[in-house]
Amino acid sequence: MEEVSNFANFANSFHPTIKFTCEMSSERAVFLDTEVHVFRGPCFSTLKTLDSQTHFKPTETFQYTHFSSCHPFNTKKGFIKGEALRLLRTNSFKENFYKYKRDFEQRLCNRGYPTALVHKILTEVQLSDRTEALRNKTKKAKEILPFVTTYNPATPNLKRILMKH
Repeated sequence: MEEVSNFANFANSFHPTIKFTCEMSSERAVFLDTEVHVFRGPCFSTLKTLDSQTHFKPTETFQYTHFSSCHPFNTKKGFIKGEALRLLRTNSFKENFYKYKRDFEQRLCNRGYPTALVHKILTEVQLSDRTEALRNKTKKAKEILPFVTTYNPATPNLKRILMKH
């Protein structure tokens, strides 16, 4: 347990306002958003790995941005896909992945997201893609000129207009 305390002290020394927590016991270890059950489950017998699942802190309230917000549509789609990929990466056990994905879908629908849209995006993320999702990918650096402005739904063609001229 002293190693856990040393790790938390080390991780928390980087920035005064960011605090990491971790929990460890003989049954599980929790770090950030991943909970690792320390037991020889289904993955251990075939892959010789421990099972993991997404961890939600007790204070998590799942207050996702409402669908009617003024965020661009692609931002909303990207959020859904990104969260689904996070669930894919942090859940090694099939039943847990599908349970968390169903729960996420229900929460989005409760926040006004169209069921058909949510279902379409979530079906793009399948457990069979997990190995690829866990792989490190090298990104090519793009030369971009940042243009920062306040989003307003009244100017939906701003990017097209700017790119044209």
